[in-house]
Amino acid sequence: MKVKHISLYALFLAIAVIANYIEHLIPLPFMYPGVKLGLANAVGLIVLYYLGRKSYALFGVLRVLLSAILFSGFGSTFLIALGGTILATSITILLVSVTKASIYGVSAGGAVFHGLGQVIVVSILYGTIQMLWYMLTLVISSVITGCLMAFITSLIIKKLPEKLVNNS
Repeated sequence: MKVKHISLYALFLAIAVIANYIEHLIPLPFMYPGVKLGLANAVGLIVLYYLGRKSYALFGVLRVLLSAILFSGFGSTFLIALGGTILATSITILLVSVTKASIYGVSAGGAVFHGLGQVIVVSILYGTIQMLWYMLTLVISSVITGCLMAFITSLIIKKLPEKLVNNS
């Protein structure tokens, strides 16, 4: 990797960790428990479209690890976040590589599978499948927030200098 690429990657990773932390501070009284906007996902999408699939593949896991080190520790919150991130990252790369889905489809699909990954981990940790009933709520909110983050990301990507994109 070039120095410029590594520097941008580190910058985006720091922004994603901060966005994740800030998101936990913002009360969303109109949302169901566990539903978030996905601000760190917007940063991840920028990495995907700006730095490429290889850079994106590890990005989410590094963000979850750094967030655990800095804020939450390595308990159930970490495992739930990691499960969602691994599944979402896999599906996102698949959507980009195989289907050539738009940024909206990629973001919404990643958000839905992030929720599914989290529900699977919660079901395993607590030995119950009752959380699967929550998936309908998560799917609806994931599509909405995923599309919102895709819109924001597409605006940001349009403002990023083309020279850096091609020379990373």
